[in-house]
Amino acid sequence: MTALIRIRQAVLALAIVFVVAVVGHHWLTGKPWLESIYYFVITVSGVGYTEESGVEPKLQLFSIFVILIGMFVLGYTITLLLQVMIEGQINRMLGIRRMNQEIEKLKGHTIICGLGRMGQTLADEFDRRGVRYVVVEHDNDAAIAARAENMLVVTGDALDEETLMAAGIERAATFVASLHSDADNVFLTLTARNLNPELRIIARGELSTTEKKLRQAGANEVVLPALIGARRMAAMVTRPHTAELMDLMAGNKSMDADLEEVLITDESPILGQTIREIALRSTHQVLVIAIRRIDGEMLFAPDANTQFETGDTMIVMGRHTDIVNFKKANKV
Repeated sequence: MTALIRIRQAVLALAIVFVVAVVGHHWLTGKPWLESIYYFVITVSGVGYTEESGVEPKLQLFSIFVILIGMFVLGYTITLLLQVMIEGQINRMLGIRRMNQEIEKLKGHTIICGLGRMGQTLADEFDRRGVRYVVVEHDNDAAIAARAENMLVVTGDALDEETLMAAGIERAATFVASLHSDADNVFLTLTARNLNPELRIIARGELSTTEKKLRQAGANEVVLPALIGARRMAAMVTRPHTAELMDLMAGNKSMDADLEEVLITDESPILGQTIREIALRSTHQVLVIAIRRIDGEMLFAPDANTQFETGDTMIVMGRHTDIVNFKKANKV
């Protein structure tokens, strides 16, 4: 039986005792309802009331019944309420402690600063792709709700270095600054860069003029939602079918297709082979969209004779299951 059910039962029992006591006192004495309620309160609370001389035995017996039963039910109800409050605090403290221990074990994770609409969308996408991440959120209610969804959350001001350290910024690989204020994001980017010079920082900006400041502060990538939204709307007007495909690939609509990155290492079986030789299209139903060389060169729609080199990142498109099978078959 859960604590909530027990509390409900205790409150119901107390309500029944209240009704019986008030109605019984009113019926036995004929006194007003308010005085009968007053009788119940002072009797159950143990305050006591002035006894009148010549009280009838039936009223004395009734008073004994109300005192014994009422004090028992009231004490039981208060005990349950205190127990739930104490257990809730202890469980919350233990849960935060366990969460902090999990965060301390993370390495190469992503930190999301701000759990607004953008931060929540990022968290949902990371959950779908199995990306390890930690959320930094200053609003306590939002942090509690996020923990209820099994997110790793650090409650505090993202602009505070101690909060970022608690999120494991010195061990993180990627940092997302998605606060609402451009000024806060600039300061946050600068702080994050000072704490971890090797960190990849992706920052959000509302104004186009903020992009330069964010990059100067240390951001590797800058996302301008207003600019991106305007371009998407323009594409819907000028290239509606292309825009629809982009929505499908971005996951905004239902489509059994995905874009994925595959890193070619020294141990990759396809190292040194060409796109034609690995026969991605015919064997795995996977299409190579582009190849990014280690020096930053991007080869879009590469030729079938293009050879894979160490450090290449292959960008492929296909059904999610086909991509997973391809990566397992080639150990990449």
